[in-house]
Amino acid sequence: MSNEPEWRDANPQPENLPGKGRTIILFVLGGIAIFALTIIGIRIRPVGLAAGIFAFFSGIMMLLRRHRYNFKRSLIITACGFLLLLANPRFGIVAGFASYFLIVGAIGIVVFGLVKAIKLAWDIGKW
Repeated sequence: MSNEPEWRDANPQPENLPGKGRTIILFVLGGIAIFALTIIGIRIRPVGLAAGIFAFFSGIMMLLRRHRYNFKRSLIITACGFLLLLANPRFGIVAGFASYFLIVGAIGIVVFGLVKAIKLAWDIGKW
């Protein structure tokens, strides 16, 4: 079946499917994790502060390693940790904006993952 030219034309990159699926799962689960961590961190301050400090410093350490493939993830982790730190001590209006950006960002990441899943299903259906 792999020697047929029609199959090769319609199916240019089947080896990338596990990577695309892994990316979709990471988007959806990462968005859910950020949302849950934000809600729990706002309600229980010590947990929120600990999670914010851990996320911020682990993101900074990932940025200092300077791996090109890891830059976007480490930037997102650093920003989420910083916003979670701002959302916890209740700095007035800053805390409201920080928690708002975290929740909207988490929902956006989940929606982006679902859009990628629909696009992948559409591409697989065309084969």
